Amino acid sequence: MAETRPDRPSLLLDLLIVAVGGALLIVASRFGLEAGHPPVKGVVTVLGGLYVIYLGVLFLLSYFFSGACYVFSFLCYLCEECSYPAGRRMAWLYFALSLLIGSGVLLVGFGVL
Repeated sequence: MAETRPDRPSLLLDLLIVAVGGALLIVASRFGLEAGHPPVKGVVTVLGGLYVIYLGVLFLLSYFFSGACYVFSFLCYLCEECSYPAGRRMAWLYFALSLLIGSGVLLVGFGVL
């Protein structure tokens, strides 16, 4: 009889998530991204907007796949224990906020605003 193994969080998925986020930050900082400065048209602002949207997508994925990896578990913990009102639905709010802010930053980066 085959034994069933309990599902454990994937370390490979954690490494992929951290690598993508780290790569976005490193590339943006190489192009001159600095915190506290207003966004201006250019590649740096586009990369910053993509990073903000990436964080929001991670919150959204944590809503659906909270046990898939440790990063998603942590983001789900933030939504359930560190938010007011507490609950997994806060992931949708964080996703919407990051999508709104990230889209605005992208529009500035592309020169639309």
